[in-house]
Amino acid sequence: MPMTPVAAMRLRRLLLYLPALVLVALVASWFWGGSQSVKATLPSLFLETLDGERYALSPRPGNVRLVELIYTRCPDVCPTTTVKMVQLQKRLKEAQLMGNGVEFLTITIDPQHDTPAVLRKYAKQLGIDAQGWSILRGDESSLQNVTSSLGFIASKTEDGFISHTTSTYLVNSSNEVIRKFGMGDDFDPDDIYLQLMNLKKEGL
Repeated sequence: MPMTPVAAMRLRRLLLYLPALVLVALVASWFWGGSQSVKATLPSLFLETLDGERYALSPRPGNVRLVELIYTRCPDVCPTTTVKMVQLQKRLKEAQLMGNGVEFLTITIDPQHDTPAVLRKYAKQLGIDAQGWSILRGDESSLQNVTSSLGFIASKTEDGFISHTTSTYLVNSSNEVIRKFGMGDDFDPDDIYLQLMNLKKEGL
């Protein structure tokens, strides 16, 4: 059935205003949705070093921290990520930034198995230098707080392994996550080094 002149006029008006309506909807979605979204953060609580000392995750003015969550029985992405962080650490030491504006945190998500002795062996095998790098443990409650705040999901499987998110996190001096990187093959130490250098030039 042919369209009446009135209907045709209404359709033309709708098509004319449709782009503007879509733009308004997108802006509104960004504004209200964005204001309600919660940014990932590193919670301000205490974990434990391999020497049994308390380590505060509280904000550290002037420092950025690269955080990896691992477990030592992980067969692939965890050790691969740590090895690549060791490579990154060497470059940051040459730039005199390691422990002087940039820190690394390795937090185990399997504290029952990953005792201090096990974690020391892991660190030695993979070449971790203690300069600017802290390896941390915590109780189940503290670790749950850390993982949920970062948006990191970990679930133990029947065979004793842990299925987990493959993300590492760059945290600013206010404990906010400002960058998220992959793990394993998706962790690019060269790219992260450049990003860290740019952040330090910007005074972050």
